[in-house]
Amino acid sequence: MAAWAVGEGIIIYRAVKQRKAPPMPGQLVATSALFVMLALLAESDRARGLAVALAWGFDLAAFLNLAPAVLTGAGNLKTQPTGTAASGTTQKVSTA
Repeated sequence: MAAWAVGEGIIIYRAVKQRKAPPMPGQLVATSALFVMLALLAESDRARGLAVALAWGFDLAAFLNLAPAVLTGAGNLKTQPTGTAASGTTQKVSTA
């Protein structure tokens, strides 16, 4: 539970600092789903240590900005158009 709260705090802090807005709901849902799966894994006594290590490892990765942009909100999430339509030029078509 503590690892989940720390991870959500990192994501919220980074979003507010960079974009001056709260994170997108999908970012919080994705990280919450990850921690729910780790909590289910921790129900097994044999896998509890692995689940705890992975949970704190994901927090460390988010803190160091190593996690994918979808989970942490880092990076430029906007897509840029490419190709001739994006540049505004047209191509001549020969009708020979």
